[in-house]
Amino acid sequence: MARAIEVSFPESSGLDRVRNFAEELSLALGELGNLPMAQADTATRIVLVSHIPKRKLGRCRQLIERLVIKHPC
Repeated sequence: MARAIEVSFPESSGLDRVRNFAEELSLALGELGNLPMAQADTATRIVLVSHIPKRKLGRCRQLIERLVIKHPC
């Protein structure tokens, strides 16, 4: 069964920072999950990574955590 991870940012984060994070995540996910670039380009406060295979959930979380640190909001 596939999983999903939702990443929420505070309203004060700034639209560019959230979208830069979402776009980089979309490109980096590969087989870890699904975040269409169209969704990343329109992200405002919430980024949803879906269709994460159960066995890859930990690696997907690690990737997201690294990118959150890289793109502080």
